[in-house]
Amino acid sequence: MMTKKQSTVSRREFLSSAAIIGATGTMGAGGLLTACSGESNDEKKYTPLRPSSEVYIPELPDKAIDGKPIKVGIIGCGGRGTGAAFNILEAANDVLIVACADFLQDKMDGCRKRLKEEKNIEIPDNRCFVGFDSYKKVCDLPDVELVLIASPGLFHPDHLLYAIERGKHAFCEKPACVDATGYRKYMSAVRQARTKDLCIVTGTHLHHNRAYVESYKKVQDGYIGRITSGNVYCAGGHSHYINRRPEWTDLEYMIRDHFSWAWLSGDILVDQLVHYIDVFTWFTHKKPEWVFGTGARIRKYTGNIYDSFSIDFQYEGGIHAHGIERQVNNCDGISGVSIQGTKGKWNGIDGKPVNIVDLDGNIVWEYDDKAAKEQFKQHNPYTLEHVNLVNHLRSGKVINMAETTAISTMGCIMALESAYTGKFITWDKMTQSDMNCMPAELTPDKVTMEMYKEIPLPGTV
Repeated sequence: MMTKKQSTVSRREFLSSAAIIGATGTMGAGGLLTACSGESNDEKKYTPLRPSSEVYIPELPDKAIDGKPIKVGIIGCGGRGTGAAFNILEAANDVLIVACADFLQDKMDGCRKRLKEEKNIEIPDNRCFVGFDSYKKVCDLPDVELVLIASPGLFHPDHLLYAIERGKHAFCEKPACVDATGYRKYMSAVRQARTKDLCIVTGTHLHHNRAYVESYKKVQDGYIGRITSGNVYCAGGHSHYINRRPEWTDLEYMIRDHFSWAWLSGDILVDQLVHYIDVFTWFTHKKPEWVFGTGARIRKYTGNIYDSFSIDFQYEGGIHAHGIERQVNNCDGISGVSIQGTKGKWNGIDGKPVNIVDLDGNIVWEYDDKAAKEQFKQHNPYTLEHVNLVNHLRSGKVINMAETTAISTMGCIMALESAYTGKFITWDKMTQSDMNCMPAELTPDKVTMEMYKEIPLPGTV
């Protein structure tokens, strides 16, 4: 539990403990699944990786505790923003969606329509804002306590920082940023939130996946020994493509199809692999020191991003991770994380049993999915992250996941820059660079596809 006194820890202390575990608040583990196989093992033979005070285990009941109504504003009304609104409504009673903002009128209209038809929530016209400054108008409303930020990744630092400056709690989707300038701005928001005792939960939803939470606890208890390496995968078919309409300007089209443009999304590395790199960051409590990788544009025909990457990450303490990201149709897919330790390996690959095996391949612990379904009704991590957020708000406790998300995002930005240039990229070099993807003037006459027609070519920079 973070008290006001605890929120003043030094940056060194914060980075070395709570920042990397994904939260600075604690609610205990009373609601955590305990009916897992492998409990007959003598747990005393395991040596915990770190003190229990540095291990945050979220309490994840099916629904948040009741309490005072929470008024919420949406910033970014597309699929993820609308989804987040429905998630928080499912997570808790007495949550009121009272304002919304988007760059595009039809996205906002679609969100309002769904909320009206499916939840009988009607947002007044005078609390619906359109345009690049619309996020400020939501944050400036005095009764809005919490904002849900789900705009394209480029805008997350600006939107989060303004929300924190205006004293709002925030749910902010991943990634934290898409460039070094955005990283530093995002971290400014993190520091301000800490001094103001404001909550930030981020869209790295695997922190609220029941199997991953229980796995994290076992790994920290020492079940695989000291972590030495890991594999991180996010490979599937092509996704996120929008057909252009003739009436759209270049800028409007790119924003609508922002997943296809590196300046808006950070390519598929920053936008997608970040989920699983974040798991590795969370479990190891480390950050990447250097990255070296390669990438290609094999069958991607829109935007200026790649569709395939192979990346080596070197974390603090000599811990190594290999990451694969690919979005190519008609190929085998795999997503998830496996982490190797001196005593065994944790397997967290989607669609397979979540378990820990020893060095001989014998299962020493396995998440009991059947028991979990008997104990809990809610298993959607996109909803459970809001259960956790609302519980902290109503309990007067602080949770701040943002720095872990920023570290993971920066690791993916390093990987992207390495693949684009063919060079080794270090943490210090990247975080101190002047990399800035935000156009000087965000207007249709100043931002055109001509500016982004070049596909990155390694060895030419």
